[in-house]
Amino acid sequence: MAAVQELREEMSGPVTREGTGSRHDPRLLVPFAQLAPILVLIGAFLLLPLLGALWGSINGAALDFSRYRAILTDPLYADVLLRSLRIGVVTTTVCVLLGYPVAYFMTTLERRKAALFSIALLVPLFTAFLIRTYGWMVILGRRGVLNTLLMDFGLIDRPLQILGTSAAVYIGLVHVLMPTAVFILYASMSQLDRSLQKASQVLGAHPVRAFMRVYLPMSLPAIISAAVLIFIISIGFYITPVLLGGPSDTMISQLVVTQLTTLLDFQTGYAVAICLLTVTIAMLALSNLFVPIEQMWALQESHRRPGFSDKLLIRARSGKVTRPFRWLLLRLEDALYAAFGRSSCFARILLWAYLLLVIAFLLAPLLIAYLLSFSSSPFLVYPPPGFSLRWYRNFMMDPEWRIALFQSLKLATVVACLSVIIGGTAAFALVRGRMGAKREIFLFILAPLLLPVIILALGLYVSLGKLGLIGSFAGLVIGHLLYCAPYAVIILVAAVRGLDRNIESAAATLGAGPARVFWKIVVPILSPALLAAWLMSFLQSFDELLITLFLLGRQAPTLPIKMWSDIRIQLDPTMSAASSIIVTVVILVVGGSQIRAFLAGTRKVQSEREGQEA
Repeated sequence: MAAVQELREEMSGPVTREGTGSRHDPRLLVPFAQLAPILVLIGAFLLLPLLGALWGSINGAALDFSRYRAILTDPLYADVLLRSLRIGVVTTTVCVLLGYPVAYFMTTLERRKAALFSIALLVPLFTAFLIRTYGWMVILGRRGVLNTLLMDFGLIDRPLQILGTSAAVYIGLVHVLMPTAVFILYASMSQLDRSLQKASQVLGAHPVRAFMRVYLPMSLPAIISAAVLIFIISIGFYITPVLLGGPSDTMISQLVVTQLTTLLDFQTGYAVAICLLTVTIAMLALSNLFVPIEQMWALQESHRRPGFSDKLLIRARSGKVTRPFRWLLLRLEDALYAAFGRSSCFARILLWAYLLLVIAFLLAPLLIAYLLSFSSSPFLVYPPPGFSLRWYRNFMMDPEWRIALFQSLKLATVVACLSVIIGGTAAFALVRGRMGAKREIFLFILAPLLLPVIILALGLYVSLGKLGLIGSFAGLVIGHLLYCAPYAVIILVAAVRGLDRNIESAAATLGAGPARVFWKIVVPILSPALLAAWLMSFLQSFDELLITLFLLGRQAPTLPIKMWSDIRIQLDPTMSAASSIIVTVVILVVGGSQIRAFLAGTRKVQSEREGQEA
């Protein structure tokens, strides 16, 4: 917590000039040189292309806004825009409501137990959207798992039409985004002071009232952060609506892709994307009035002066906003306590039942992919008629699958290495650099993570098209790097700020030069964070689909592109084998990291006990 607080002060505090540094000291230029790669990357391949798209959507100096009027007045465009907003609101609401109890439960666990419990959430979180959506296609199909079970139990006479409907889109989006909501909530809620809730119970409030009046208001910033980020992701989502929905479920991202890649109407495609960008910026600006954008990542707090929005949030926390409904709220709290709170055993059983249902919901598509990968049938039949390894052999022996796997591994490895290098230098500049506007620079670096992926794909399509890099491996590296490098920055900023500079000073005092201190002291200490940043960047690049769709050209397809093509044509069990192999790798990586954290926590607890006994 001390390191996090220092990070907050460092990144939002004023410029300091220590030692003998002057205004013209060349060392003051070092942070800008460290930040240059990632700032140039984002500026050249996101900011400038989006400005160019905006300029092109109004026909340049002609200032023709007819396309925007058509989008707002034409029933086709207006329906798609309103449907995207509606799906975003519903998905966000469901994800936050379902994810809040899970995050709250995780805050009640010791860090060691929370590390083990989070494996069930991290595995689906780091599994590709495409694989999870494919699992739901198998579950929700006319001859899928759900219809088969319902008919076997005699609950329905004929298969239900679920796939290709709005219900399937909602199910898929909630499944894909709920783990993200849970960890955003948990990151903020784990820092709350739970002693205040206990103090209210000591003063006479029963547990339900203590939660409703103390803990829930304190967690409002976490709820706002999760809601905003999930809403932004969901309104620009592409994979799930395409695979699970029908023509009546078309969302704005699909409209952008159609305009740019099929109809080749670039100006209209730009205008639709700018509308999506406007909604995103408006949401971020509105949420920033209540929760600073950088605080959404649980990295730092803003030191701005309180305004009207802050006072409104304080009123909400203090209960003044709900004062007109106090009588109704009192009755609701008493009713909930009478129903669930008096019997702690019953409440605990309900909580564990709910958690098991959530985990089953999140893991079901992955388990189905595993099960069908061993089927002896050439079709996706449930239950499998027999056991066979033919689909794994097909995946390993088919040259198309091998080429796609090699292309993804090569691309992800290059992108991960570059992300760590660029992210590491930027992290040192943000933490140790003596310069102003750190908060603004940090927010600029976060921009690729705060915008829908379709916006990133558009910016890359425009900029790389002008450079003639679409269809080249270098273009793919740049596109994936723009998306992955900010993840490395987030991880490494916290790690660099936690470094004990006294160790570096001691090594320098003993005669070690700067390079030797860096390689012998800094790098070994940062190695866990460097590995985490590398793995995060690797997994994000390996699973990326939409950016690759725009930039691939005539190159050998990546594994997600190969899987996407097969899903669009036919559901082949080889897809299940490929999915199960990827999920297995994710399980090993996630499980290994969390078990390592569990063992480290166990050793720390044992050492503390031994110290107390001594």
